[in-house]
Amino acid sequence: MKFLNVQNSALMVSVSALSFLMITGCVSNKSSIQPETKLEEGKYVGIVTNEFVQRGCSWIITYNDGSEDKYLIPVQLEEEYKNNGQKIEFSFHLSRINQGDCQLGQPAVLESIEVR
Repeated sequence: MKFLNVQNSALMVSVSALSFLMITGCVSNKSSIQPETKLEEGKYVGIVTNEFVQRGCSWIITYNDGSEDKYLIPVQLEEEYKNNGQKIEFSFHLSRINQGDCQLGQPAVLESIEVR
C-alpha cells in the first residue's frame, strides 16, 4: 500500500511541474509574439496608388505601421499628390466620412504631406 502512495505522489509532482512549465511557457511566448496592431497616428512613409480602382478605390495610400501593411483612403487628396507610385511622408487623423464603394482601408485626412 505504501508503494502505491509513493508512486501516486511522484506522479502528481511530475504532472504539477510539467503543467506549471507549460503554462508559464505559453504565457511568456504569447506576449512576445503578438505585435501591436492598434493604428497609431504619427509620421509615416507611404505610397499613393490607384491600382485598386476596380475595387471602388480611386486613390489609396499604402504604408506599414511597423507590424503590418495598412491602407488609407485619403479624404480630399490634393491633385499634386495623385501620381501612381508617388512616395510621400505624412501624418494623418482618421475620419468618419463615408468611404463610398471602397472597402480596402480607412478614410483619413492627410496632414503635413511631403514628397520623398
